[in-house]
Amino acid sequence: MTWFFWAVCASLCAAALAESNRIFKLNAPMLNAWRSTIAALLMTPALPYMQWPTSYNFYVVSVLDGIVTAAGMIMFFYLAARKTGRVSSMILPVAAFSAYMTWWMMKPELRPDLLENPVQVLLAVVSFTLVCISFQKVRDNDSSIDSFLMILPVGFAFGVIDAMTKDVLDGDHNTYRIILSYTFLSLVACAGAAWIATIPTPLGGRPTKFWDKDLLWGSFWCGVWTVGMMLTGVFALSKAPNPSLPGLILVLTPLWLFALNHFKKVHDDVSIPASILILIGAAGLLVSTLL
Repeated sequence: MTWFFWAVCASLCAAALAESNRIFKLNAPMLNAWRSTIAALLMTPALPYMQWPTSYNFYVVSVLDGIVTAAGMIMFFYLAARKTGRVSSMILPVAAFSAYMTWWMMKPELRPDLLENPVQVLLAVVSFTLVCISFQKVRDNDSSIDSFLMILPVGFAFGVIDAMTKDVLDGDHNTYRIILSYTFLSLVACAGAAWIATIPTPLGGRPTKFWDKDLLWGSFWCGVWTVGMMLTGVFALSKAPNPSLPGLILVLTPLWLFALNHFKKVHDDVSIPASILILIGAAGLLVSTLL
C-alpha cells in the first residue's frame, strides 16, 4: 500500500513540474541542465542523513539511472521540437513491459503463478492493459512509426533501470537513508549528463544566457518539483512488489493537470472516458497487490 501513496505523490510532482515548464516557457536543454543541478543542490542539506552502502552495484545503478533520465529528457525535448511530443506517452507501456520482464528474469522465484493466484494475476493483467490503452486515448496522440522506433530504446532503458533500482534497493538497502543517497547520486549524474548535452551551440545561437535570471528562477521551481518527483518515485519503486507498477501510476499526471485547468477554467482536451478508465486501472493495480 505504501508504494501506491508514494507513486501518487510522484505523479502530483510530475504534474507540477509540467505546469511549471508550461508557465516559464524556457529553453528546454538549458532548463533541463539547471533544474537537475538545482535539484541536486536542494538535496545537499540531507547529506548528514544519507547512508552509503558498500555495494558497488548501488553506485553503478544510481549513476546509470541519472544518465538514462537525462537522455530521456533530451529525447522528449527533441520530439517536442518536431511537434511529436505526445508520442512520449508510448514510452509508458514499453518501460512497464521492460521493467516487468527484466524483474522476473532477475527474480524468477517471485513471479506469481497463474494457477496458484488466478484472481491476482488476471486482475493485474487486465488493469495493466486498461491503463496502457486508456493512456494512449486520454489526449490525441500524434505518433508515427518513426517516432515510436525512436523512443523504443529509451523506454526499454527506463524499464531495465527501474528493475535494477528495485534490485539494489531491496532487502537491507530498503531504508529511507539509503534511498536519499541513491536519489542524490542520480540527480548529480543527471545534471552532469544534461550539462554535457548543452555544450554544442544550437543553430542560430543560444536563445538565452546561462545566467539569465528568468532561466534561474524557472529552473528553481522546476528543481523543487524534480526533487519531489524523483525522491517519491524511488520511494515507490523500493516499496512496490514489482518495478513496473509505480511507472504505471504516473499516468495519473494528466488527470491532475486536467483538475487544475478545470479549477482555473482553462480548456483542456483530456478525454473523460479515458480518464475514468485510467482511474479504474490504477485502482485495479492497487487491489491486485493487496490480494
